[in-house]
Amino acid sequence: MNKWTKKRKEEIVKKLTEEFKNSKINILSSFSGLSVFEMKKIRDSIKNVGGNIMVVKNNLIEIIFKNLSKDQACKFINGPTFVVWSNKENEIEIIKSLIDFQKNIGKIEIKGGVLNGEIIDNNKLTEIGKLPSKKELQSQILYLLKMPSIRLVNSMRGPIRKLVSILNQIKEKKES
Repeated sequence: MNKWTKKRKEEIVKKLTEEFKNSKINILSSFSGLSVFEMKKIRDSIKNVGGNIMVVKNNLIEIIFKNLSKDQACKFINGPTFVVWSNKENEIEIIKSLIDFQKNIGKIEIKGGVLNGEIIDNNKLTEIGKLPSKKELQSQILYLLKMPSIRLVNSMRGPIRKLVSILNQIKEKKES
């Protein structure tokens, strides 16, 4: 593995500091024993929900969070660590994706992070992960908005169906 030069480290710190400053969520997770396939799987699952993921040296993560005045997030850094972040409105999907991976594969531990500027721990992340996603909420609201009109149409169809049924029965009696 290539050794990171001081210049490369400075570039990474500068780039990630800027990205984390604009992001809505930064999650720190530790991992151990992940195979290449499993690491690719978690990267793909995070990218599918619009997030970014990167394994970063712990001292660089500390520098980044100190640059952002989020020193309290440094308490979540220990052992091999990767960072997940996004500047889109997809925080819940990212959290759910990590929690699902943790349940199914294991080998990662979600430590905590920063959500909309607030330092949060694993417990809060788990609670947030139980919430429905934005798309799920939109579909539930749409369903609730459509339901009264569906009920009205069905209740208006009922008497008409009964009338047609009665008329058909009368017709059959007269024919026989």
